[in-house]
Amino acid sequence: MSRLAAGVTVVSTLDDGMPHGMTVNSFTSVSLDPLLVLFCCEKDASLHDPLLRSGTWAVSMLSADHEDVSRWFAARERRGTDQFAHLDVRPGPASGAPLLTGALAWVECRTWATYDGGDHTIVVGEVLGLHIVDDVAPPLIYFKSKYRALE
Repeated sequence: MSRLAAGVTVVSTLDDGMPHGMTVNSFTSVSLDPLLVLFCCEKDASLHDPLLRSGTWAVSMLSADHEDVSRWFAARERRGTDQFAHLDVRPGPASGAPLLTGALAWVECRTWATYDGGDHTIVVGEVLGLHIVDDVAPPLIYFKSKYRALE
């Protein structure tokens, strides 16, 4: 799968007032009617249980300038910390989940369905709202186990 180039996102949720996030490159569209998207969440990820409890979540699509943000949310060392304390974020109007400032786009969702996927849960979300930035920077891409920018 390292030969499949993938966009990089951060999925976030707010659970009992505490923000949680995780780097995700398994984000994709599912349906146009209704508007559905999905991502796969590792069952032992710190995001997993809070996301399932909250039922709403957001996706920030990262630009090439966000490699450090992606690395932060991919590191297990952030568990038990205020994961968004050092980042510029705003609450999503539909989900309350943190949206990363400077992202290429944001999608806010309500969990539509979940499916067992081995050591992951496949989370399907109904899109509640979205915003696309007009001034598009190059996206952050993950390919051959390395971050890259699409020029």
